[in-house]
Parts: sequence; C-alpha cells; structure tokens
Amino acid sequence: MIVDTHVHVVSDDRKRHPQVSDGAHGEGAPSVRDIGQPEWPPLTGETLIQLMDENGIDRALLVQTYFTYHFDNRYMVDCARRWPGRFASVCVIDQLAPDAPDVLTDLVENHGVRGLRMMGARGPGSLKDPRSFPLWQRAQALHIPICIGARIEELPDVRVPLERFTSVPVALEHVWGIKIDAPPYERLKPLWEMAQFPNVRLKTAPNNSHAAREAKGGPREFFGRLVDAFGAKRIMWGSNYPAHWHRYGGMPERLAIMQEDFSFLSAEDRASIFGEAALSLWPTLRGA
Repeated sequence: MIVDTHVHVVSDDRKRHPQVSDGAHGEGAPSVRDIGQPEWPPLTGETLIQLMDENGIDRALLVQTYFTYHFDNRYMVDCARRWPGRFASVCVIDQLAPDAPDVLTDLVENHGVRGLRMMGARGPGSLKDPRSFPLWQRAQALHIPICIGARIEELPDVRVPLERFTSVPVALEHVWGIKIDAPPYERLKPLWEMAQFPNVRLKTAPNNSHAAREAKGGPREFFGRLVDAFGAKRIMWGSNYPAHWHRYGGMPERLAIMQEDFSFLSAEDRASIFGEAALSLWPTLRGA
C-alpha cells in the first residue's frame, strides 16, 4: 500500500473557501507569496482521487494548507469526511491560543481530524513557547500525532516540548532539508540529533530530493545517511503537492523521484517508507 503523507487540497471555489491572498484571514496571515512561491493551483478532492488512482497511491494524509487557508480547516475536513476510505486529515490551529486545546478536541471528536500540525511559521520561538504545552497535552490525551513544520534552525526549539511530551508521536515535516550541505552534512546536525527521540518520525518529500541533487554527495549518500540515522520504519514519504508546483512537477514526477531515491533499500524498507510507517501513525487508513 502506498500512502502519501503530505498533500494539500485547495478548493476551486474561492467564494466559499477564500484564501489568505484574498485577504480573508486577517492581517499578518502569511500567504504562499510570502514564502516565495507563486499561488498554488486548485487541487480538489475529486482531482486528488483521480491523481491517486492514476499513480497507484492508495491513501493520502490531507495536511492543512497554512499558507492558503491559515486556521480555516473547513475544506480539508470536508474532503476527508467525503472520502473516509482514502483520506485522513491533519489540522492547523493557533497553537498559542488559550482555547487551542478545546478547538482541537472539537475537530477530532466532531469533525474526524486525526492529527495536528504545528508551524514554526507561527512566529519566532513559537515551537518552544510554553503557551503551546496545553495543546501538546490535549493531543496526548486524544491519541493523535503532531506534525511539525520546522526549518533546520528551528529544530532546537522542538527539543523543548519533545523532552516534556515523550509519548506523543511526532512527525517532522520535510522543511528541515530545504537546503543540504556537503557530506557529512554538518548543517543538518540538529536533524541527526532528533534521532535520539524514539517518538520522532520524519516526513521527506521531493523538496529534499531536489536539494540532495543540488548538493555534493547526491541523493544516494544523503538518503542513506537519513536511513542510517533514523531507520526506515521512522521515515515516510509525502508528495507535498501542489506546493512548489512550478519546480517539482506533478504527482507522477514526485512519486517517481522518491521511489528512485530509496531504490537502494530492501523491499521491506521501501514498503515501510511508502506506506507502513504512515499506517502505524494513522491506522484508520489501513482498514478503510
């Protein structure tokens, strides 16, 4: 089974689902333009299902598009509820808000959300801010994983909650490796240090594949080091589609480049990276 652990649905109805760039989510909400990307094209649930079927992708984890919809999870939730046999959903809420734990409980218990995404983009120091700790506690009580969008320089901040909440499953998203230096990858030292936390998994995406190709050493050496540090059972692939659509191509290209990068591994390890590792965190996808 192939599970895409990082895909973003985007509605084609901007009246019903206005985007950050439409000015619908208040001043200060970052948009895709603020992170140097052109506006993303629509990716409706219907289109995503078609792309998955065409490319042999069985399940997908819908991750809230923070730079498109900010804290408005409605479209993602609607898609996951419409196709429960194919999708599970990961929400983004204001992780520093006093009511964040109750907002998360509502999304999980009443709207079927199966994960929480915390963003370093929320502001400097936000990933270690004690105001987020009640949200960690609630995620722990609800038995849902936390996905963390943290750049390499933000990973030391992530250690703060990790050392407090050792039983919460955590998946570090692919942004830790937007730029990769030459072996032995000293720039990525904060990433290698994350391997000591047994509850930490990694999401890797075509962003990392292209970064590895631009760096000395190439993808075989880089992904070999990644597997050596974390083990295949703690690594998951994700397309990150349609983010960076202008650079990394469509779904077929994104799946193909990742399959190529892990082709040196055994069949068992590849099965883990492309499906089993994700199913261990989101088991509802297995039995759908």
